[in-house]
Amino acid sequence: MPNGQNHDMINMAVLILALAAFFYFILWNESIICSRYLDLYTILIFSLSYLFATFFLSPDLDIESKPYKRWGILRLIWWPYKVILKHRGFSHNTIIGPFSIVLNLAIIVIPFLLLAGVQLQKIPLNYVAVTILGMVMSMEVHIISDCLVSKFNDHF
Repeated sequence: MPNGQNHDMINMAVLILALAAFFYFILWNESIICSRYLDLYTILIFSLSYLFATFFLSPDLDIESKPYKRWGILRLIWWPYKVILKHRGFSHNTIIGPFSIVLNLAIIVIPFLLLAGVQLQKIPLNYVAVTILGMVMSMEVHIISDCLVSKFNDHF
């Protein structure tokens, strides 16, 4: 399996490729879909959520991983997740893993946003969607890289 540093590097490389693709579609592709949905704010939100997930929301939150330790004292919020999920079980499922992490984060963050007076219904839905997409894509890259390295190691 890739270690934490390798996961970070793989995720960063994929982000660079994704950003290159986004900017290609913005600058050289005259598709109506691209011009309607891809703008600098959307790309920025995607990138920040992808980076946040790369460094803090890993499928490895169920072990003493770098992302888990990066939470510092706040890692206590991931304790139930760590206890419930067995490593390389559901946490590394391509659907259940990212969904459970995003759901757990939402259950923690939404009450604080409401207490802070944020009117959630006024947040543009496309920004919410691209935030979730960035986080999920980061976790998917992690899971896929684990699978690829496992298959590679099995052959040699």
